[in-house]
Amino acid sequence: MPQPKYLTIDGIKVNYVQEGQGPAVLLLHGLGTSLVTWAQNIQPLAAAGYRVVALDLPGHGDSDKPRHLSYDPAAGARLVRRALHALGVERASLVGNSAGGLIVGMYALAYPTQVERLVLVSAGGLGRQVAWFLRMFSLPGVGELLYQPQWQSGADLSRRIFYQVPGQVPGQVPNQIPSQSPSFLDQVLPEMCRVRSLPGSRRATLRALRSSVNLFGQRRSRYILPSLRQLAAPVLTVWGEEDNILPVRHAEAVRLALPGSLVHTMPQCGHWPHMERPEEFNQLLVRFLSGELDSVSRGFGN
Repeated sequence: MPQPKYLTIDGIKVNYVQEGQGPAVLLLHGLGTSLVTWAQNIQPLAAAGYRVVALDLPGHGDSDKPRHLSYDPAAGARLVRRALHALGVERASLVGNSAGGLIVGMYALAYPTQVERLVLVSAGGLGRQVAWFLRMFSLPGVGELLYQPQWQSGADLSRRIFYQVPGQVPGQVPNQIPSQSPSFLDQVLPEMCRVRSLPGSRRATLRALRSSVNLFGQRRSRYILPSLRQLAAPVLTVWGEEDNILPVRHAEAVRLALPGSLVHTMPQCGHWPHMERPEEFNQLLVRFLSGELDSVSRGFGN
């Protein structure tokens, strides 16, 4: 991973990394995570000729976690715009996973002339269905009782995120942690546990979750799929077919709603395709960013 740096946006310290030169690409993580989730993607993208920026949203990772913020996705989109402006980036391709996908989608709708391409990776905002445990976390009091990051191990995180933990051998039970996990997981999972246990992280994560999810699932006010039809920028949607957090049926909804876009699903893959299947994901992303796939029909992928 590149050396972390900090920006100050509206008095909030924002942690970010940057690598490479060329057209700008922003990578945005999901709820309760950090930029470390892109550890397998930053350098390959930079090597392909892109200026890659990944940041920790406020309330996440090593960015500030002030009590006064609402942590809603619209505020996240505005902060991302200010951060890119501070870095001298006026136009970028946006790649967002999960809640980060909802934020980059809202960014694209708010600032369409500043978006080159949009990539939605198991993204929020594309359907109402979400995992039951997120619905429970959204309940005041119940969420504070159930969501205890300091009690979660790397194995707990892996079982929710991956279908098959990277590094497993064929025949192993899905989600079983390998006895000798890949070196990147040895670094990423402890880092994930660390940042989720930082002071203010739980409060910010629950507030961000409740801004978009309630007991019935995704809030209707966060459903952005119909609005994405107006975007001129090319759109790529990537989804793991065994996603236990946001179901792959949302990808089919995108295929129907945005027939001119590209939809690619990955079998035997969970909520983080960019980490579980990095080689396939990186190759696909580079081809899309380069424009190589612009003439491909809606039947692209699985």
